[in-house]
Amino acid sequence: MKRWFIGLGALALVGSAPFIGTPVLAQIQEITESIVESIRRPEVKLTLTAEKQIIEATAGEEPQVTWQALEGQAQVAPGDVLRYTIDGANSGDVEAENLVLTQPVPAEMTYILDSATPETGAELVYSIDGGETFVAEPMVEVTLPDGTVEQQPAPAEAYTHVRWDFGSTLVAADSIQVAYDVQVK
Repeated sequence: MKRWFIGLGALALVGSAPFIGTPVLAQIQEITESIVESIRRPEVKLTLTAEKQIIEATAGEEPQVTWQALEGQAQVAPGDVLRYTIDGANSGDVEAENLVLTQPVPAEMTYILDSATPETGAELVYSIDGGETFVAEPMVEVTLPDGTVEQQPAPAEAYTHVRWDFGSTLVAADSIQVAYDVQVK
């Protein structure tokens, strides 16, 4: 059986060789920062809920509007108004960057104009082309009876998506809530 014997001097020389000079120290610091950054990250959790508008009218009083949660195989009928709500929270320990929430308007429904709730720090924009482009006020070209063409606000039926762009404003431990209403066709 062979035995290896290394003297303490040789072991000290081998053990200290990789740590000579500042480039190695800089690498250790970069690795440490990289590990810390991989641990510190945003954790945004989102929940989508749907509610149906219930209007109760009583004689001589203003109609009462309430919202009933829709769960499972809920039944809706043409003319019903639904509200989609997105609740979110950043449970991570750093700011969430480039957070964008995009909700399609289902094909069987029509967006109710001005129903989307603005959220502080978020840009609220809409699409009328299937989510290809987004603008704050969608416009369409309309040909007038005299043949001239002008830009007019898009009708509710044209809206295909609602988007909230938060940029980098969702800080750690912050929460959001946005909603929009649609009507069943």
